[in-house]
Amino acid sequence: MRISISVAALALLTANAALAGPTAAGMPMPAVWKEHRVDFTYFGRTSRYSCDGLSDKVRAMLVELGARRDLKVTAIGCAEFGRPPGPNDISPSLDVVFSAPALPNKAAKPRHPGDLAPVDARFEPFTIEPDAFRDMGVGDCELVEEFARQILPRLTIRGLKQEITCVPYQLSGSRYYLRGEVLRALPPAL
Repeated sequence: MRISISVAALALLTANAALAGPTAAGMPMPAVWKEHRVDFTYFGRTSRYSCDGLSDKVRAMLVELGARRDLKVTAIGCAEFGRPPGPNDISPSLDVVFSAPALPNKAAKPRHPGDLAPVDARFEPFTIEPDAFRDMGVGDCELVEEFARQILPRLTIRGLKQEITCVPYQLSGSRYYLRGEVLRALPPAL
């Protein structure tokens, strides 16, 4: 008797998963590529980044969240070439230019050719949290906090849940996670 109940429960779970598949990740919808420009400022107390390190982390988070790969991240205020940053050097800031899927707005005007080009997209889940595979650790807490404040609002996101607690000058007690669904472009049909 137990076996038949387990088999029936497994069949019901499989059927529900099959029905939830397309809607769980989101149905395809029309979108446009929208360009964003951000003067990203980071003055972390716990972690300091080289210009390349800061650029790479911000670039990785943007690509993870569906930004087009032709994004440009330019570091400003970097130490001279060949000299490591000193304790009195100002933290680098970034000039970030990226395109990400957005819902169409008939009143929007393109800034340049290619902006607002149509693309098929859908909402897909994302998570940003400490993850060794993605080279994100607890020490990146203040960077993630600034990313969430300065860049995340420019992306098309729904159902955002975030918890960010950064303790300056120490790793213990710091934690972060961002979860939700972001509008991502679908790969072109072959």
